Amino acid sequence: MRLRMIRLWVAVVLAASGALMVAASWQRWAGSCSGAEACASRQDHLFDFLPPAEPWEQAGSAAQLGGMSLLVFALALPLLPWALTGRRPGPFSAIALLASELALVAVAVATLRSGLSGVVVAPTLGGSSVAVWLIGPPVLLGRFAVSARGWARASSVLLIMATPLVASVTYAIGEYDTRPWWEAVSGSITVTAALCLLVAAVRRAGRSHGPDASINAEVGSATQPR
Repeated sequence: MRLRMIRLWVAVVLAASGALMVAASWQRWAGSCSGAEACASRQDHLFDFLPPAEPWEQAGSAAQLGGMSLLVFALALPLLPWALTGRRPGPFSAIALLASELALVAVAVATLRSGLSGVVVAPTLGGSSVAVWLIGPPVLLGRFAVSARGWARASSVLLIMATPLVASVTYAIGEYDTRPWWEAVSGSITVTAALCLLVAAVRRAGRSHGPDASINAEVGSATQPR
């Protein structure tokens, strides 16, 4: 029951994070991609907001929504080991998880503050925070994917695909600088990962209440020392 509740909570949080990222992408691209010329200009790295870096020009409320998306994801990250693998992380994974969480929050707050102020706000520890944020989560998710099973493993793989590190070498590469709507692709993948985790929670609950559950419980109690 505890694992099911963790998975349900993480699935809801991931879905919210993905939806906010889709909304941020809409702010950047929707108004400017009505024509080819305008869309080409918006592909410039000048409008990138994950995270903003000088030189930077604000595109609607994209940075605010992007920062909120990252902050919401930060609510799920500490619980991902349990939600994806069903057990707590080892010491090295726990240290990497803590570092990734701190970096994620630093980048999220800087992105949100940049959007609110209209000028670039550097994350705490600057480039170091950005580097850990880019590398830490996909490495951890890869580790969790190895230990995960079934729908939880599918969720792990999808979350890896949604990370900015993977996006930056695949679907975020555009004809000019940045491919239109790549943030929406990332957000949509995150929502799909949330749905996979939701299925994992429901299927596990179904198995735990299935006809074999009472048999397993009886066998377990019978084999325990008295």
